[in-house]
Amino acid sequence: MRTQRWSLMLAIAAQLAGSSAAPAQVMVDGKPDTVHVEANDVPLQEVLAALHDKFDLQYRSDDALQTRKTGVFDGPLQRVAARVLDGYDFAMKITPQGIEVLVFRQRGQAVVAVAPASAVRPPMTAAEVNHYASGHIR
Repeated sequence: MRTQRWSLMLAIAAQLAGSSAAPAQVMVDGKPDTVHVEANDVPLQEVLAALHDKFDLQYRSDDALQTRKTGVFDGPLQRVAARVLDGYDFAMKITPQGIEVLVFRQRGQAVVAVAPASAVRPPMTAAEVNHYASGHIR
């Protein structure tokens, strides 16, 4: 009997020691003009999903939105959404029916457009022809 108690106490102690790290979570509360969000190491996608569930915030993105977010965000819905999206390029449409957000990419990620070598250059303007004729390369 005594051994079982000891085993139970050790199991409980091990569980408590293992649960010292706070679990990842997001909590959303309030009304659209007074939103309160608490995020604890959650992907941006989960924060936006919680805002969608509570306030019908619509969002789209080609990005996986896996950047981890931690913090407390308070204010009107559009301001909270903008603060949560800090570090991303995005467009926000605000209408009486709600808010739609299009998330492009994280800032600092370059978008490179490459034209093939066989691409035809547009014809030169008269000023470019004169510039080229005077010995300058286009």
